[in-house]
Amino acid sequence: MELYLLNENAERIAILPEYESLSWCTGLMGATADLKAPFRCFDDIVQATYLERSDTDTILFINKKRIVSDLANKGSYLSAYDPVGLLKRRVLFRTHDFNASRAEIIRRLVAAATASNAHVPGQSRAISFFAPLTVARAGQHLNVQLAQQMSWGTIYEHIEGLIEGHPIRFFSRFEVDAATGAKRIVPLLYEGRDLSSQVIVSTSYGDLTDVDYSFESIDRKNTAITAGQGENTDRFVVSSRINLDVDYGELFVDANDIGESDGIEGSPPLTRAQQEARLRARGIERLHEQPCEHALTGTVGQERFQYGVDYQIGDRIGYEAFGVRHDDIVSEVEEVFEGQHSHINITIGTTYPTIRQLVERSTS
Repeated sequence: MELYLLNENAERIAILPEYESLSWCTGLMGATADLKAPFRCFDDIVQATYLERSDTDTILFINKKRIVSDLANKGSYLSAYDPVGLLKRRVLFRTHDFNASRAEIIRRLVAAATASNAHVPGQSRAISFFAPLTVARAGQHLNVQLAQQMSWGTIYEHIEGLIEGHPIRFFSRFEVDAATGAKRIVPLLYEGRDLSSQVIVSTSYGDLTDVDYSFESIDRKNTAITAGQGENTDRFVVSSRINLDVDYGELFVDANDIGESDGIEGSPPLTRAQQEARLRARGIERLHEQPCEHALTGTVGQERFQYGVDYQIGDRIGYEAFGVRHDDIVSEVEEVFEGQHSHINITIGTTYPTIRQLVERSTS
């Protein structure tokens, strides 16, 4: 793998062939990198704006550059993050009312981040090479209709709030048009696939080493009783279950917005089977939103399943470790390169809000 330094016009100005260490961490909200290179590389680093990898279509925006001359730590250092992180620097003006799919709301937010605005006359709000948002893969979470009101704050915080708790990845891709040479940073939304029956990493097969597994739950339930439109005994009620080792009981889900009508003028009425499917899906969604911390971290081998080929960030995969069998979202992957050696650390889980996070939300 080669690393390239790019200037503000996304033109390669140097190569970093002898970097001493590199940690490239990819999560549901973009990616970050920390790199140490030889002392002599700082002249190139100080002129660089972006960092590019030869084995991916990703570039990162360089936000920190440092040089150390003492013998113990002598070298050139840089830190970088996914260009979607630049949306932390963009304000959402005025109050906006949205009534659209989650993917469409995020698309409009990204567009608003670079739109010209009367509140900042004479100032270009454009982010170089930023293209309109693309939906790489949309499932039920990105397609769900939401009524949202958003006021001020940063674009990034609003998008993060829409995605939090769902198996959705927000990141960017770097594209160069082969014919014109035009460069683009394309923001993307990717909703993870359920690969839990196909990709199962295991300590017994040598897929996982250096494992740290934790599980914390308070009053968690594994059966949802979901009620649609209607009154009393006329309400359409279904049950949904998620697999847990212990039956923790029932959770009531009020879904009176789900009935015979789709809510769209001119659309045909929903069949009984369609209503049932939507109610079951709502129940599963609410079960997964219960306060719970469920995570496994460890070093993952690439012999049986390859990261980036067999599974991606945001996909649900299975794992077996020391008698524990479960499945959850791949929420973070860290690639560590040191000289000729490399390894990949993976985090599976922490997809549900913790008790602490729920308390913070209710008191903020």
